[in-house]
Amino acid sequence: MKNIFLLFAALFALQSSLFSQKVIEVSYTLDRQGNYIFSCMNRAYCDYVVTVEFTTLKNAQSDHSLPYEGEVRPGLNKLFTVSPDKGKDVQLNYKSSYRKGCLHPAVNPEFTYLLPIAPGKEAQAYEVWNTRGNGAGAAAEGDSSFTIRLKMKSGDTIYSARRGIVTAVDVSNTENDAGLTTTGSWNFIEIVHGDCSFGQYGIFKKDGAFVKPGQVVEAGTPIGLVGGDKYGRGADVRFSVSYTGGQLNTPFALSFWTKKNGKGRLKHGGIYISEHPQSILTAEISKPKPPLKKKKG
Repeated sequence: MKNIFLLFAALFALQSSLFSQKVIEVSYTLDRQGNYIFSCMNRAYCDYVVTVEFTTLKNAQSDHSLPYEGEVRPGLNKLFTVSPDKGKDVQLNYKSSYRKGCLHPAVNPEFTYLLPIAPGKEAQAYEVWNTRGNGAGAAAEGDSSFTIRLKMKSGDTIYSARRGIVTAVDVSNTENDAGLTTTGSWNFIEIVHGDCSFGQYGIFKKDGAFVKPGQVVEAGTPIGLVGGDKYGRGADVRFSVSYTGGQLNTPFALSFWTKKNGKGRLKHGGIYISEHPQSILTAEISKPKPPLKKKKG
């Protein structure tokens, strides 16, 4: 009985330590020469911008300009080294902050997105400007954000509008949007794209996601089921794109591919039919290089 109790205690301690881990964690180690090697562990599935500021730094020099600011990829990242002045005691204190995204996102305003609904499906579209994510941990700090709403039916399938990696999934809420352009309660999935933009999708049924964080999804991949709206407006699909982390301050409308219209901006209140042509589905898939031809002789 004692051994069983100790086993449960150890498992509980391990579980608690896992839950207490931060997504972004800055720390340092000391090498044999007394240098402070600063690093950052990024436990997310996308890049972050990390800032390290010293509130105290005496008798030591950094090999990087301070305060430090840089991008960190998922995993362990070396940041900079602080070296002690010879024969002097080092005094240092620091604080760190971070934000999701890239310092210099490779913005492509001409990129063509798919409608995030099934091919052949017809829907009425609405533009929503000046949104800042749903406040539930996704791209809530966006410098530039643009959202479309598509009127749908509860239980319809939501599709990825572009290739990317799933960074966040929250489909735990039992209630959906209360009729506002921003709310902290609706279910969403977030996907980071190749240009460091973040696509956020909603509104999903409770437990209605088909994907999980860390998963690569191609354009046109089914990612979940549409949730209902008990406030009377009816179910809808919401898709927003935000660039975070950098200094992008000019919002722009997205271009979508639709049947009969091809590429273009959606008109507010317009009715469109979704189409997923192969050229758009494979636009961001890397094509293998042809093998080198052997020279004769």
